[in-house]
Amino acid sequence: MTVSQDTAKASVRGRVHETFETYLTKLGLRQTKQRRIILDAVMMLGPHVDADAIASEAKKMDKSIGLATVYRTLQLMTESGVLTERQFGKERARFEINYPHQEHHDHLICSDCGAIFEFMDPELERLQVQIAQRIGFQLRDHRMELFGNCMNKENCERRNN
Repeated sequence: MTVSQDTAKASVRGRVHETFETYLTKLGLRQTKQRRIILDAVMMLGPHVDADAIASEAKKMDKSIGLATVYRTLQLMTESGVLTERQFGKERARFEINYPHQEHHDHLICSDCGAIFEFMDPELERLQVQIAQRIGFQLRDHRMELFGNCMNKENCERRNN
């Protein structure tokens, strides 16, 4: 990674922290060290991460952080719009950071191994709007989660066990 990429990444992370802190201030709450660590853990782990993984990563940075603190903080982050909580099938909820200027995307989920693939298809997006208009509906937002199985069985973790 280049210095300019590192700087850009740090800038985006800073804006995410700023958005969360602004929300907390509106509620009359403080941005605590533990809340900052939990948000950092989410960003370090990447997309589609569950609360247990976040708690484990946060605990590595500060042993005093408990699971209840993580759950309360994740709720605040979701309410602030910094995170989106996703329910991919029967698995536990996962969280995804809403980065500034992030493009809309949809998800393909393997029912065997739980792998989650993000995709965006402009033609599919146009088709959804056309269908909604034909029905007399103005689309504001949507979520698309498609479930199937990995076609490459060698890469599907659960099928190989």
